[in-house]
Amino acid sequence: MERRRRTNGGMSRRRFLAASAAAGTGVVFGPGILRAANAGDDINVALVGAGNQGRVLLKDSLKVPGIRFKAVCDIWSYSRRYAKGLLRKYKQTVNVYADFHEMLGAEKDLDAVLVATPDWMHAEYAVACMEAGKHVYCEKEMSNVLKAAGRMVLAARKSGKLLQIGHQRRSNPVYIHALESLDKEKICGRITNCYGQWNRMAQGKLEWPGKYEIPADVLKKYGYDTMDRFRNWRWYKKFSAGPIADLGSHQIDVFSWFLHSDPVSVMATAGHDYFKDREWYEDIMAVYDYKTAAGSVRAFYQVLNTSSYGDYFERFHGDGGALVISENAKACCYVPEFGKSPPEWMGAVEPVMRNGKPAIPLVDALPKKGAAAAAAMADWEKKNAHQLHLENFFSAIRAGDARKLTCPPELAYPTAVAVLNVIPAVEMGKRIVLGEADYTVG
Repeated sequence: MERRRRTNGGMSRRRFLAASAAAGTGVVFGPGILRAANAGDDINVALVGAGNQGRVLLKDSLKVPGIRFKAVCDIWSYSRRYAKGLLRKYKQTVNVYADFHEMLGAEKDLDAVLVATPDWMHAEYAVACMEAGKHVYCEKEMSNVLKAAGRMVLAARKSGKLLQIGHQRRSNPVYIHALESLDKEKICGRITNCYGQWNRMAQGKLEWPGKYEIPADVLKKYGYDTMDRFRNWRWYKKFSAGPIADLGSHQIDVFSWFLHSDPVSVMATAGHDYFKDREWYEDIMAVYDYKTAAGSVRAFYQVLNTSSYGDYFERFHGDGGALVISENAKACCYVPEFGKSPPEWMGAVEPVMRNGKPAIPLVDALPKKGAAAAAAMADWEKKNAHQLHLENFFSAIRAGDARKLTCPPELAYPTAVAVLNVIPAVEMGKRIVLGEADYTVG
């Protein structure tokens, strides 16, 4: 039995991509909406959410020239103290806040805000920042609720401010040049199937130093009833969409990106019997159907929190071979079908055996593809993926050009649709059918 989900009309990803293709890539705004920053000017930035992921963004932003942090906001004094101390080492003095709205009202000279809070607050904070005239880098998933994610898209359109969503693989040269090889050189031939996984070992919940426990009245003020739910928000339904959003968002986004298409249906199953102390499913398996210009494609995705074997990667299968890509450089490879010749630029790279077949290590081969690929790969070896994605965001601010963004909200929202519809597919035990209206906002 099938269930069809609908939303209101407006601009879909397909129409957005078609419009953008005529002008380049990314979002197209009218002239004068964005103000370019001079190359020598500092970009004044605030960080909202200084937990684990916020610290990643903080450290990588500090590697980008001309980024000046002015404020840090987090409801936990422990995180505020950590972030302020780290910035002091870089000779950057910041104001710290527990309350986001107080920070936004007080810090008048901010150019941009990095939002790395629990998912349920992404939309409220991102929309408020854009309405206040600030550009926003927001971690994925856009929200744990599609309606809230849609508000972020609309706010970006109305305000004309840049909104970059943290699907950082879209700024990764390994992925960019791998996609080019699929599209232009057809190294996998006609793609018929995709596979992705993120497997992690069973882990206990996060703890906290007792002396830094947040008082009950402060937790309540910001929507949390216990310190456990604050620290382990990813496992509770009020605050997140669980592992399928936390991990799966990255890889399901790659499926749609590489196939130039959004899924037309999803089926899923999940387990909720291993961890007794959390609300979300620990293991999830989903099957997507895509309709591409070349024909139908099936994509299987799994996220496990009970076994780490196999780690994380995405794989594209076609009648010409298979391509494996990952943020783990050692996993990236191309395996041609028997009798198929790899591209000439791969010929000088010594194959390694993978599952009994000769595989060409992609990270060794890509620098031989050409000058542009070699330069991009050399840059990538010095930086991690989050830094590259942040650099893309800051360079778009400096250029005053939203078309430079690698993951604007119009591209990220359809991924949120594909990811979040896994949950009703599990809960109802039904195949969810998705159409253009589902991927439309406004």
